[in-house]
Amino acid sequence: MASGAIPAYGTLIQRETFFGSGVFVTVAEVKSINGPTMKSDVIDVTTHSSAASGASREKISSLIDPGEVSFSINLIPSSAGHKSLIADFTGRVKTNYRQVFPDGGGTIWGWVGFLTQFGTKAEVDGVLEADITYTLTGLPTFPA
Repeated sequence: MASGAIPAYGTLIQRETFFGSGVFVTVAEVKSINGPTMKSDVIDVTTHSSAASGASREKISSLIDPGEVSFSINLIPSSAGHKSLIADFTGRVKTNYRQVFPDGGGTIWGWVGFLTQFGTKAEVDGVLEADITYTLTGLPTFPA
């Protein structure tokens, strides 16, 4: 069977211009994207009666942590879009974002979060870069 793998090139990160406006703009110069990195807490519910389950630990899934989304950019300090990222950080602004995938089907994942890390790099033999991390609040939305 042939692989259904999709090249990642062309994946976009888009930021809503004003919370609730429904107007999104693409973040310029995104190089790599990681996340969302979701995880679930697990609670051990083993009891003395657990022998019926083969004397093994019994666990249940509890709260889901929506995790983080991080991405790196070629930083353009004079870019209005990049300045808006810094304003999100310094203002501690909750922002709507979406990830647009190049899968030909128009797949978009949405998430809401706070920019919790903005770090720049300026290597002598490189370009200006920034690493950005958003901490999500609430689960991302995925198409049905």
